[in-house]
Amino acid sequence: MLAGLNQAIRRAYHAEGKLYELQLDLLYQCDLDCEHCYLDDKKKRVLSTAFWKDVIDQAAMLQVFTLLISGGEIFLRKDLLELLAHARMRGLFVHLKSHGGLIDADSARELGRIGVSSVWLSYYSTDAAVHDAITRVPGSHAATRAAMDHLQAAGVTVLVACAVMQRNKDSWRAVVDECAARGISVSLDGEIRAAHSGATFPRDTALDLDDLTALEAFQLAREGGCEVPSASNDWGQLKNCAAGTLALYVSPEGDVTPCVTWPEPLGNLARGDRLADLWRRSARLRGIQAHTRSDRALCATCPVREDCDFCMGQSFVETGDPHRAIATVCETTRAKTLARARAAGLPDPPLPAGLARPRFSILDPAQVEAARRS
Repeated sequence: MLAGLNQAIRRAYHAEGKLYELQLDLLYQCDLDCEHCYLDDKKKRVLSTAFWKDVIDQAAMLQVFTLLISGGEIFLRKDLLELLAHARMRGLFVHLKSHGGLIDADSARELGRIGVSSVWLSYYSTDAAVHDAITRVPGSHAATRAAMDHLQAAGVTVLVACAVMQRNKDSWRAVVDECAARGISVSLDGEIRAAHSGATFPRDTALDLDDLTALEAFQLAREGGCEVPSASNDWGQLKNCAAGTLALYVSPEGDVTPCVTWPEPLGNLARGDRLADLWRRSARLRGIQAHTRSDRALCATCPVREDCDFCMGQSFVETGDPHRAIATVCETTRAKTLARARAAGLPDPPLPAGLARPRFSILDPAQVEAARRS
């Protein structure tokens, strides 16, 4: 019921041309060192409490529905609870992303008092050795588990984000089972993306095709969606995603971009730009909002395009072109179509168009930056 209501609100915001969600990364610094992390520059400056309160005020003036507060590790900021209280006072729904290791019983109770809508915790394995190997910090598993206890005791909604990679490929199912027993929903994600700089080292941790297909099979069964999707006549007219159309992102240094995965600056709030002006008058944002799936020429010919969750941000990071098919997404689509076909007892489907021809090469960061500026 709540999911349906949320979709109805999103549709209403889209119909009125309003900004539905704003993600604020308050810092990139983190006390963990996760091996798959896409933040390869954690030394960005940290802006003031007054700056972020002003950003929250701007969001409220735009009638933004949801704030997603993330990082880095947001609980490293001493003013976090003050900022959250300010956002709630301005009438915004607030969701948090954290590893949870710095959340004690007192801060959990304060989150409950403030009225945050949910806290997403990064949790990779029920096996402490596996979890701590991914974060590269001993004791991080115990700290995250303690945060779950504190938050649930305080009545705060807990959600788990579990990135699935080589190191936890044999233990993510136990995460689902444990969280189900605790009444916690789990989001599983096997698509490990490149770093913000365009460097591909996080992809070294990614699942191989067989393990990714097993993960997708589990996801499809859980969602009850093993039927092969039918072709839609209006595929080319549909939007790619919510980036820049319903959602925007603000980096720790004030850069406004379409999405956390799409680091193409539209303006900078720390240098005097205003969120409302960018949302209503940015020529680049108007261009992004006009994008449809038909702009992806290769994808238009793909035999499995209905199963693709294309990401313009990942494409921009890896190639400098938000419309170019990339192996990262095509491999996930391949796994999903294999899982769907095998569940239905059908022959293996054709390859995604991007994998059917030798068009992918790994670009170094300088090549990516040159492509972005061309």
